[in-house]
Amino acid sequence: MTLRKVGKIILIVLLVLVVAVVLLCLTHLSTTKIVWQNLTSPTLEMDTSDWTGGTSYENVQYSDVSDSDYLHLYVPDSEEPMPLIIMVHGGGFVANDLESRQAQFMYRYFRQQGYACATVNYRLAAEDGFPAALEDVKAAVRYLRANAETYGYDPDCFVIWGESAGGYLATMAAVTNDDEFNGVSFIGEDELAQPVSARVSCLMDFYGIIDIPFAEDDFQSQGIPSVVRWVANLWASASLSGTGYDSVEEYWLRTTLADCTQEDLAQYSARYYIEENWEDVQNLNVLIWHGLSDISVAETQSERLYQAFLSGTYQADGSWSEGEARSNVTLQTFEGYIHADDRFYTDESLANIVQYLNALFD
Repeated sequence: MTLRKVGKIILIVLLVLVVAVVLLCLTHLSTTKIVWQNLTSPTLEMDTSDWTGGTSYENVQYSDVSDSDYLHLYVPDSEEPMPLIIMVHGGGFVANDLESRQAQFMYRYFRQQGYACATVNYRLAAEDGFPAALEDVKAAVRYLRANAETYGYDPDCFVIWGESAGGYLATMAAVTNDDEFNGVSFIGEDELAQPVSARVSCLMDFYGIIDIPFAEDDFQSQGIPSVVRWVANLWASASLSGTGYDSVEEYWLRTTLADCTQEDLAQYSARYYIEENWEDVQNLNVLIWHGLSDISVAETQSERLYQAFLSGTYQADGSWSEGEARSNVTLQTFEGYIHADDRFYTDESLANIVQYLNALFD
């Protein structure tokens, strides 16, 4: 075959691809807009200057189950104990650690505002599957409460925040009781005369993957083409190589969702535990944020969670009952924001959370 023929073939293939892309854009205008917003989302410069307003405790081992079970803690100087924000990083259950970009934005800002901040590491899917990471997070919460007097924050004013996969873990930690997912002991727990609770006063869920079984169906119902989802999930391909699973969620759960019964699926759902523990959960303060151009976690996930907190009901098919608005539960969506958008973490955005938390704890 001559070089001229090869060149013609390449040109034809490129033209076909261009036409296919144009047709896709013309037939999916809303999706095209969302994809463009994902490609052009602005980046925020992080302030990495040294912190001098308090005491830092880094690489604190909270459990001896795994070397992964450690946290960083930042306690501002204060004459009185302050609220503590516990931060749970995202990363699809397979990546990142307690120094993720989003966790750094959070603790670097909030420790300057007089809040103690703990950013928590946990076991990822390559080390252990469900419920290891959740049990780690709950052990970290109990460790932090048991040692509140030592470190100097208020054990009765705990906030848990998580984003993406961390949003799932934070939410599950907040809505399950102290008899559920408590298989990991924190260091020193066996020496205590009384059990320590993992309850929190406030949950902040940023674009969390809440209902794993409906992750793809939610996008299909929004008309997002499968090819867009495939591209969005390319980053996870390396993590799945050789695992035998098709998604990072199934890899972490160590199961194929299509083979699960309704009872199996219920144990993975925060909504199920909201109904089971409604007497305790109904008074939890909840703040949910989600971007409307998110192609990693559908906004429907947050809407479904929001409605569960309003109604206190679990529906296995993923539908929900419209509940009456409640002052302690808030869902806020952001037009044009993508998954893990830096604009969630601007000083202006986080100042709104400070105002929200100050109103809770003042």
